[in-house]
Amino acid sequence: MQFESFQREQPKINVSALIDVVFILLIFVVLAANFDRIREMNVTLPTASEASPSTSDTLILVVPSSGEMLLDDQPVTPEELPDRLEAMRQEFEILVLVGDGQIPLERTVQIFDYARAAGFDTVSIATRETSR
Repeated sequence: MQFESFQREQPKINVSALIDVVFILLIFVVLAANFDRIREMNVTLPTASEASPSTSDTLILVVPSSGEMLLDDQPVTPEELPDRLEAMRQEFEILVLVGDGQIPLERTVQIFDYARAAGFDTVSIATRETSR
């Protein structure tokens, strides 16, 4: 008497769904890290009633009221700033100044002057929206 033999099927794992989930988690982590960057900078942004979002081709210069400046997350001294701005002008079209609300106006004007000399046509100041 012959018995019917069953071959056991190997389980199949659908990897495409796993890859989709991993990419979504990766995007979430990257976006969340960018939002935390400004909170870690120890900068109190000035307020404004009208604001517009920044784009991906923006260079960010963080100017705290005390301590060293950060240009694209790299420390920079005031003496190095003009040369570094010129070098980074090829990569970025817009410079965004994330400055503390307490920095002197003279320092802000000097940074705008450096940016204009480096070739930046658009220089913006990061603000936070006023509460209504």
